[in-house]
Amino acid sequence: MQDFEASCATRSTRIASLYGVGSVAEAAALAAAGPGGTLVQPRIATARVTCALARSSS
Repeated sequence: MQDFEASCATRSTRIASLYGVGSVAEAAALAAAGPGGTLVQPRIATARVTCALARSSS
């Protein structure tokens, strides 16, 4: 997931120190979107869930 660090729109210093990326949700969404994927919705966090949305290039 560290390959997607530069594409993350948000950053948590706590998450970065634990996992090496500023936003696990954003990095995971970009990884799932595949090569050329773009972040559609940056990280949204509540007390119980965190999510982000990415779109594939195809």
